Amino acid sequence: MIKLLDTDVVINFLRRYNPEITKKIKDLIAQGIDLTITQITLSELWYGIYRLKSKSKRILESKKLNNLIINLPEILTLDSNSSRIYGEICAELDKSGLRVPQFDLLNASIAIANKIHFITHDKKHFPRINKFSEFDFLELWA
Repeated sequence: MIKLLDTDVVINFLRRYNPEITKKIKDLIAQGIDLTITQITLSELWYGIYRLKSKSKRILESKKLNNLIINLPEILTLDSNSSRIYGEICAELDKSGLRVPQFDLLNASIAIANKIHFITHDKKHFPRINKFSEFDFLELWA
């Protein structure tokens, strides 16, 4: 089984902001669950690192991210199916006046297309997306 991690969860894990997140992720790994990210999340993480003002902090965070990347079974990306799902759900959200950030919708579309659970803290945007999906991809963490 594979689960997809949202950017906020990865940041919490890498920076150890929340010991509960670290424990949950370690528990999933101990259960044999493969965790992964998307190229969108990876891009967001690199952006965050390069925004850091301190060069030593950038180096430290880069090492943490590289250690994570080499231990992932794969990094998921958009394909034709996830792109179609993105377009469909984006149009539905627009019609309903429930627009969400594009990166969130792209990540959700990849999870839906691959029928894998998506772990996030984002209780605002992802539940909106989940309403328009036939596959319940969402796993909200407190």
